[in-house]
Amino acid sequence: MPESQGHTYGKFESVKFNHRRDAFYRYVDYLKQKNVPLEDLLYNFSAYIGHMTLNRLLTIYELYKRVQGVAGHVADVGVYKGASSLLFAKLIKIFESEALTMCHGFDWFQGMIKGEKDSELTINGGYKSEYEDVLKLVRMQGMDNTLKIHNLDLRVDISRFFEENSHLRFKLVMMDCGRYDVVKSCLPFFWERLNKDGIIIFDQYSNELAPGETAALHELLDDVAIKTIPNSWTPNVYIIKS
Repeated sequence: MPESQGHTYGKFESVKFNHRRDAFYRYVDYLKQKNVPLEDLLYNFSAYIGHMTLNRLLTIYELYKRVQGVAGHVADVGVYKGASSLLFAKLIKIFESEALTMCHGFDWFQGMIKGEKDSELTINGGYKSEYEDVLKLVRMQGMDNTLKIHNLDLRVDISRFFEENSHLRFKLVMMDCGRYDVVKSCLPFFWERLNKDGIIIFDQYSNELAPGETAALHELLDDVAIKTIPNSWTPNVYIIKS
């Protein structure tokens, strides 16, 4: 079984859809051999994108739409190559074109480094991307007035960031870093700044690939209602701030 860019596979949640994996990689190989023109992939992406990736995009879209009447910005904690951050920015451009709403993406661009409460399935240095590459994507698409990418270590820099940007409030926060120490350090700051009826999304709740995310959530917010997303593999839960 091929490894992902950031983890190996275990025996529970990470292999639930193994029966689809061989067919998917055969399909990927077919596209590589066919050498599909980039213009086709961009203009007709729905003809090529896998249904599980499309499901993820639609899930994020539906949760974004649920907070349309809530004041505040969007935060994406764990940028990687910019897929979800740029999706949020484009949704804001479509649905809030005249509003001041922005997306703030947070990452340290050094990849995963597992701690003692994180999964042994995690590959150190996995999910690493280049900060300048993401900035280039943002600029080339004219999204730099809507999406701000913050290159910092949330374990030590989050307090200073909000001291310097104390006005920031959020209506939607997506936790997609998967590490115990990062979630434990930054979740209190984002929760405090999440407006009433705002939503915080967790990407891999109760998942063997990211046990630290679940542990930190329950240590900090154990008395809140955690709502499932039954048709989505990832993200898979969210919390509405009451």
